[in-house]
Amino acid sequence: MNSVINPSFVAIIVLGLFLSPSMLSVNAQDIMSPRQQMASGVAADDVVCKSGLVLMIRSTNGAATCVKSSTSMKLSDAGWGSIIIDDEEDETIDDETIANQTMGNATNEQIVELSEELSMGEDQGLPEETMEEESFTIGGIDLSMAAPVEGDENAPITIIEFGDYQCPKCKGWFQNEKPQITSNYITKGIAKIYFLDSAWLGDDSIAAAQATYCADDQGKFIEYHSTLYNKQAGIQDGWANLDALKQFANDLELDVEMFNQCLDSGIYADRVSHNTEVGASLGVVGTPYFFIVGPEGDIKKIAGPQPSIVFDAAINSLS
Repeated sequence: MNSVINPSFVAIIVLGLFLSPSMLSVNAQDIMSPRQQMASGVAADDVVCKSGLVLMIRSTNGAATCVKSSTSMKLSDAGWGSIIIDDEEDETIDDETIANQTMGNATNEQIVELSEELSMGEDQGLPEETMEEESFTIGGIDLSMAAPVEGDENAPITIIEFGDYQCPKCKGWFQNEKPQITSNYITKGIAKIYFLDSAWLGDDSIAAAQATYCADDQGKFIEYHSTLYNKQAGIQDGWANLDALKQFANDLELDVEMFNQCLDSGIYADRVSHNTEVGASLGVVGTPYFFIVGPEGDIKKIAGPQPSIVFDAAINSLS
């Protein structure tokens, strides 16, 4: 007697195959993000990446993200663990846990400490710069997770800016004073500038800072950085929420799929918190805040959105 196959049983098998991660990796056109897959019950190790992306797993909390191979090694500074690239043997990256720093309320006081010259590490507890640390610190200030340098990296003067993308005074300085500083010093190879996050005005500040590094993965940090300040509106009023940040990426003609996966994964959360902690350790309690470092490691500090002539005086005194 011929056996009869129950149609319902067949339907269950077909549905099971359709939902299988291995089948998804072959057939699906629109694979869910790692966060969505894990929210639906998929284990981190079983997350499926779209073609051309590799799976990375956070060793401290089991979070997963999919990135391009060219991006994967950048995550070593962001505390990610195993890298899974197709069927190759996993690489292990040392994990680093960085405590989140809660910043206090910003002070409106604008202080310009141009008369005080600080030797490297003097009276501020800054670690003395060594040859091994030269590419990561300038004037004893940790730049290991700073934004890409703007200007000639060999320029003798270094401007280190701490800012928050929701800070109105940061926007004012960016729009009104930075163009003159860029014209006078950055484009002429006299100074270079590094930006570090001091994200303390809310969750959107943190998300916006992370978004700049996702844009940097596609070589568009400064364009995205500029967009944020030029589009800035009220603090925590939604102009820099996740949807808006993704729209900015679209407007800049980035690979939106790659950008969105990066932002949704929170892959650069540790980088932002690290930079914020660096600022706090240096006494940054409001933004914008600047450290001007001379060729010998001497430092002058400028607090607040000071006019470009204040920077002229600081740079000239260190040259």
